[in-house]
Amino acid sequence: MRISRSRAVVAAIVLGCGGCTPDWATQNSTPFVMEVAGITGGDGDVPILSDVLTDGAVVNDEARVTVNIFRKNNNGDLATSPAEHIYMKRYEVRYFRTDGRNVEGIDVPHRISGPLGNVRFHTPGPGGDGEVEAEMIITIVRHQAKLEPPLNNLQGVVVDSLGGSALVLTTIAEITIHAQTVQGENLQASGQAQVTFANFPD
Repeated sequence: MRISRSRAVVAAIVLGCGGCTPDWATQNSTPFVMEVAGITGGDGDVPILSDVLTDGAVVNDEARVTVNIFRKNNNGDLATSPAEHIYMKRYEVRYFRTDGRNVEGIDVPHRISGPLGNVRFHTPGPGGDGEVEAEMIITIVRHQAKLEPPLNNLQGVVVDSLGGSALVLTTIAEITIHAQTVQGENLQASGQAQVTFANFPD
């Protein structure tokens, strides 16, 4: 009886530890970890302000996304190799609101996806310098999003301040970066930024 109880305790501990494993260890079979280290507007502004109508026209908005890649095993004795280069393939942007109203095309803009032009990371070196960083410019709000609900509903009145909630839409943009090693193994990382939409004074 005591042996059975001991086995049950051991099994419970093993099952409990299964939830302690970080996502990068269970969902990423590459030797690397990728992270989104920063998101700002195209001019470096935070939060990102998106003007839904600029001088009577719609203009897309860009964001600067900083991505870091480093080794899971940072042993200084490891060598580097061009066969471990990593290519940035594409990105996705999904919008949501903190009040739970998240119907795309009604409450928030539709999600979008775009290419990253195969921006290449050289192999991260081991040891203290075992990290590489790159900054990419992505389109976070496309022209057509400002011609569709809910953004075109904000174009009628110019907002002088951020006091009118009916004329301002505050969202969170979740940006996911997809990458691939030379061997074809996939990497991805996500980050979030606040994006506020309104018809700001020109």
